[in-house]
Amino acid sequence: FRRGTTRRMEEEHELMDLDPENSSSEDDSPKSRARSARGSKRGSTPFNVGVLLVAIAFMVVSFAVGLLIGMKALDSSSPRPPSVPSGFNWGASVKIGGKDVPVVDWLDENMSASNIKRNLLFLTEKPHIAGSDENKRLAEAIYQQWKEYGFDEVELKNYSVLLSYPNESNHNVLELQDETGQVLFSADTAQEPPLTPGENDSTVASPFNAYAGVGNASGRLVYVNFGRIDDFFYLTNNLSLDLNGSICIARYGQIFRGDKAHLAGKFGCVGLIIYSDPEQYAPRDGPPVYPDGPSLPEGGVQRGSLLITEGDPLTPGIPAIDGVYRRPYSEVIAEEAVPAIPVQPISYGDAIHFMSQLTQHEAPPDWQGQLENLPTYFIAQEESNSNSTYIEVNNFQEERMIYDVVATIYGTVEPDHTVIMGNHRDAWVFGAVDPNSGTAALMEIARAFSELRKDDWRPGRTLVMCSWDAEEYGLVGSTEWVEDKGKFLGASTAAYLNIDSGVSGPEFFSAQASPLLYELIFNATKMVKCPNPGFNTVYDEWLAHTNRSYNGTTLPDIGDLGSGTDYTMFLQTQGITCSSMSYTNATSYAVYHSVHDNFYWMTNFGDPDFTHHLATALVWSKTAILIATTPVLPYNPRDYANALNRIFSNLQNEYGSVLQEQSISLSYLEGALQCFTEASIALSNEIPVAIATNHTSAENVARIINDKLMSIERAFIHDEGLPGRPYFKHVVFAPSSVNSYAGASFPGISDSIFDAMHSGGSWDEVRRQIDIVRVHVRYAVEIMNQPALKYVS
Repeated sequence: FRRGTTRRMEEEHELMDLDPENSSSEDDSPKSRARSARGSKRGSTPFNVGVLLVAIAFMVVSFAVGLLIGMKALDSSSPRPPSVPSGFNWGASVKIGGKDVPVVDWLDENMSASNIKRNLLFLTEKPHIAGSDENKRLAEAIYQQWKEYGFDEVELKNYSVLLSYPNESNHNVLELQDETGQVLFSADTAQEPPLTPGENDSTVASPFNAYAGVGNASGRLVYVNFGRIDDFFYLTNNLSLDLNGSICIARYGQIFRGDKAHLAGKFGCVGLIIYSDPEQYAPRDGPPVYPDGPSLPEGGVQRGSLLITEGDPLTPGIPAIDGVYRRPYSEVIAEEAVPAIPVQPISYGDAIHFMSQLTQHEAPPDWQGQLENLPTYFIAQEESNSNSTYIEVNNFQEERMIYDVVATIYGTVEPDHTVIMGNHRDAWVFGAVDPNSGTAALMEIARAFSELRKDDWRPGRTLVMCSWDAEEYGLVGSTEWVEDKGKFLGASTAAYLNIDSGVSGPEFFSAQASPLLYELIFNATKMVKCPNPGFNTVYDEWLAHTNRSYNGTTLPDIGDLGSGTDYTMFLQTQGITCSSMSYTNATSYAVYHSVHDNFYWMTNFGDPDFTHHLATALVWSKTAILIATTPVLPYNPRDYANALNRIFSNLQNEYGSVLQEQSISLSYLEGALQCFTEASIALSNEIPVAIATNHTSAENVARIINDKLMSIERAFIHDEGLPGRPYFKHVVFAPSSVNSYAGASFPGISDSIFDAMHSGGSWDEVRRQIDIVRVHVRYAVEIMNQPALKYVS
């Protein structure tokens, strides 16, 4: 085994030696190759300094002569780009009163919490569900504002997509009935009780789950905890319960609601009820319920989509533009992108009436909740209890127009490379937290950028700001735009920076990101004053609240990318480096997707002085500015190597013994990861040289390194997609197959192992998925090791 491992390691180390002069080295052992990689010119200075100095002089003279000839040749009537500075001005500073002021510092003095508050009040005046007239009005208002700001381009891009709505003239029904069909209790499915001014609005959509199966069902009730795969396994394996024909009731939390519905159908349930348990949303020892506090009142209901694919369900993989083929909805159901069974959300005030019917099989301790007057949760009805639960869903699907707003500020040096900032605008009701705390921040950032433009400022790279529509239904607006732009985005986008719920609580900053962005986000948070007492910067507070060890150094914890928000298709189909960030609490905000997520909640409990909104906006905008104005992209490939090694270690710890029993080796993958680590070190050593180089050919050097840095993420895109999930193509990070909110690392490997262990899947598929990851790691190594810098002149 050890000899075999050495041979495989040697094969992987061949990727490190792309210099023909070194290919005939007498000592071809792994140790020798490692020493060669660390000690070669690629690991220190990538080209001869003398040659470089001659090249500098030649390029400067050539550039000056060429510039003079070009200027003379231009007719005075020839069009010129507006405000394009001469030379290579990357826009890191702006002229204020004759002085150069760093843009990241200028933002501190020119962005306002009060402006963000005013924006949020405007955005949350009325409910604005996707496809509604009100959400279109907001899109048009943002479009008009951005046009007035004088950005180079502002687009109002529309797509015709299939959305789902409650039938307001025939409300859904959820009843507890006796054996004769007599109604014992009927849940309120028409309206949440309004508790503050403005909530009693006729345009508030009734509580519903979008894309739930239409129809009715009746059956005995079964409690399935959070509706996770392990919960269903406990019921069927440990308790030997037959769930076929049951109506199951699950509490919100832990996993995406669409996965709850998918699993309920898989295990034979004919209907699903979802409620918000007080343990998560109004704990006994927690703060008061709304309107006296931030917790969910007993009548509050969480809405939400059940679609487990992304984008318009009728046009997968292509944009929902005029003339494209739209498949029948029956195909969407057949591929299990939406549930076939009826699903209805209810309040915990109503849930007690159903849960109290369960008196058989005491639930395990971690299944217990805090419903009032129900000290112990049980799982099933006694045989003597002949009552049944009746569910009827009358929702309807309809094609409607949605609107993305996209504004562009072109760069001066690399206008073909873009930094995209995005947030969605649509909300299930008023959306003060989700999503308009982020929208309000984006609007203030756009205003600040317009002020910079008045001083003739431009970034080196192009900045794009996006207000997405229909995210709540399944990331529809952003997915359609990515499908519309397609390969152009993959070729041109340096980063996509997302914010969904910008502020859901005031406790600490939180981020999820590609490992390439870790160091950059740390640096951006160090530049922003902490809005909470006791800490100097956002970084200091973040480090104190959530941290982990990175190769022995304690740093703030940045989460892995999963799904559930608009970066998904940028990462999953184009391999674009992404991030998402917010200010939040240790517990999720309780009024999520309810009528109570409104301006009153935010101004009384979420962020009354809007300083956390401002801090989030500053971190977001400074991150974008640093990418857009730094000649060499401020990415750290060594952080990606550390993340890959962490993921591999977790894979070994969790599944190593299982794989060994199947004679499946991870040694080839381990060798590829070692090569990735060495290549990332070599590339990182090249970057300071490029930054220090200050002459015309420096742009060539920067471009070569930037192409490498941008291509690392692209290397992990597998065109075939993940097993059973062709829309998700990233072999390192993707949403979990059983929880679309959470990130899964090496998802193809972990999914295939799970299927082999629990669902009769093939262990050969596990072998194949391991090889796919290994090959894509090799692609990334080859990109980083490409020796083009040696030949720059």
